[in-house]
Amino acid sequence: MQISRPWGLYVITCLTALLAMASAVYWALAIPQPTPLRMSALMPVAGAATTDTRILANALGGGPMQDFPITPTAPPLYQLLGVVAGPVGKGFALLVVGNAPPKAYTVGQELGDGQVLQAVSARGAKIGNTLKGKTTVELSLPKASGT
Repeated sequence: MQISRPWGLYVITCLTALLAMASAVYWALAIPQPTPLRMSALMPVAGAATTDTRILANALGGGPMQDFPITPTAPPLYQLLGVVAGPVGKGFALLVVGNAPPKAYTVGQELGDGQVLQAVSARGAKIGNTLKGKTTVELSLPKASGT
């Protein structure tokens, strides 16, 4: 005895599955993709307008202030943004050198101005004139908040 198969049910099931996949593809393509932020948009602009602290103090309810000369401080030559410390003598450091964008440097790589990344640790980096020479700059990451 042979059992008849409900081919109509198979066709309806297949068409429903195709319709569901087409709908998923349509909605996936319709979702706008986020645009990545450029690093230059996050960096302070040289020569940006400074805040007048007297106006700010008056706006916040403070009284008149004395005029103190504002001396601009030079940004540090090296800024440490992150480290990946490997076995002894190996690793990477994400550094900002001067006004250049952040770049990953390996231990032993020249940073410019005759300086070399000498070593990295779990929370810091050392910079000097030569790989094995005297350390001239020691950088460390700030402690994580909440610890």
